[in-house]
Amino acid sequence: MPSPFPGMDPYLEDPLRWGGVHHGLTQAVMAALNRVLPDGFVAEVELFVWSGERPEDEATFPHRKPDVFVPRVPRKGRADVAGGLAVAPPTTLTRMPGRHTRRNRRVEIQTAGGAEVVTVIELLSPANKRTGEDRTAYLTKRGEFFASQANFVEIDLLRDGDRMPMGNPHPPPADYYVFVSPADRRTESQVWAWNVSDPIPVFPVPLRRKVPPVPLDLRACLERVYDEGRYVDKLNYRADPVPPLRTGDADWAAGLLNRPTKRKR
Repeated sequence: MPSPFPGMDPYLEDPLRWGGVHHGLTQAVMAALNRVLPDGFVAEVELFVWSGERPEDEATFPHRKPDVFVPRVPRKGRADVAGGLAVAPPTTLTRMPGRHTRRNRRVEIQTAGGAEVVTVIELLSPANKRTGEDRTAYLTKRGEFFASQANFVEIDLLRDGDRMPMGNPHPPPADYYVFVSPADRRTESQVWAWNVSDPIPVFPVPLRRKVPPVPLDLRACLERVYDEGRYVDKLNYRADPVPPLRTGDADWAAGLLNRPTKRKR
């Protein structure tokens, strides 16, 4: 069953759900590309792993499940014995700030056999658009892509958060963006911008020079994720989406969903 929205479904943007959407959409994009790629090219999902300091305030990262730690105070008088010497029990157990591992999946178009990465496709997550080490690590990796010989495609289906740098002149204000930077025309990068009430544009994914780009129907990929993930049963269309829509868009969505608009007093 398709989403009731003609383009991006804003209810899928909830940070608490985006992990599943991101995973499914990455797989769907890979499959869609493999159906249209010419001989000699394959799409694959790759895992980017990096480490960083664990944020001390986990509340600022609502899309993550917080770690649970309960200090334990040993009973007085109890001691472990090592080498014949009585070891005094600790007063309590605690955890010091440390490093933790983050993982992000992306789609790569490679030559057959994986000898060369031709195109990198990144699908942004909430952490990429929020000030912190996740964003810093992503921007560093983004800069490496621009310095490489690979084409770069960035898909932003999230209205919330800070936008990525997209050059000058800046594209018009919009809810969603696709940024395409061919390796042989870095100064002529293209941007597709659209709003929540618009259909999602089909855009070209570049390959090699003299090899025609292939189309990516992102809407069809989202429909697959929506259907296979049974989001029609998971999403509460009676409530407002997270993040909320602008007033005009909220009225439009309410009419689309055939429910009254909730006005703030």
